Amino acid sequence: MKIIKSILIGLIVGFSATLLHNVYPPLGLVAALCLTYLGVKASRDLYYARRYQLMTTISWLIVVIRAGTPGFSDEILIYGNTNGNIFLIGGFLVLLIANISRKKVRN
Repeated sequence: MKIIKSILIGLIVGFSATLLHNVYPPLGLVAALCLTYLGVKASRDLYYARRYQLMTTISWLIVVIRAGTPGFSDEILIYGNTNGNIFLIGGFLVLLIANISRKKVRN
């Protein structure tokens, strides 16, 4: 059940970030990248295992890659403009940072 929930978190975060990145050009992009980071870290904090964080990351990537490719009617959600390119590259870097960083343990 935790795997399904972590996949759903990734799908929701990826969809929300995809729609948010192009709303208000500088602020929407920053908000989408922050949402991505917080969503992946929340998955780690909720389920205490890195595998659930990886499931969230993979499902986010699936949504964003699908949104960046043309569909049946040539519709596309992530354009090849500056905001779209920064969102794709920045989102991937944010995912790497979120997956590599460790959880701080307090004594």
